[in-house]
Amino acid sequence: MLTVTIPPFTTSKHPFFHEDDVTVKVVCKSDMYGFELSEDECIKRVYILGFKKNGKGTKGRQSCNTICYKERATRRKYRGAYIMAIDDEEIVTLDQAKEKFAELQGKKVDLFTMILAREPKPSKSMMQSVYKYIKYKTLPSSVQQGYWPIRSLV
Repeated sequence: MLTVTIPPFTTSKHPFFHEDDVTVKVVCKSDMYGFELSEDECIKRVYILGFKKNGKGTKGRQSCNTICYKERATRRKYRGAYIMAIDDEEIVTLDQAKEKFAELQGKKVDLFTMILAREPKPSKSMMQSVYKYIKYKTLPSSVQQGYWPIRSLV
């Protein structure tokens, strides 16, 4: 006789695969520190839409590009990342992020921390399987394998 044990169903407060604790060095006077933010319509969370590029010389440098060792590395790694917290304060909406950045501007801080949740970008085949699922209600192979990114439904 074969016995199968089924693990209990559990949920998580943190639905993201990767969360990085990063430090941003303040080098500009921009109200958003060079971040271009947007709000995800699917899960209603704020994420990084993009980064303002650095200008010429040290005066044209943006604070957002101090996260990694190079501007390009920062863009590649954190474009599309959700903002989980800024200076240990949980951030959910775009308004909360703007308010926290304004508070940091008022304090004139030299650096601050952020918790960013990187979400893997879905491949072309993943998107096709999502569209197939929506159209035909058949279970994609990616779900059977246990991989289903949150933002792939957008």
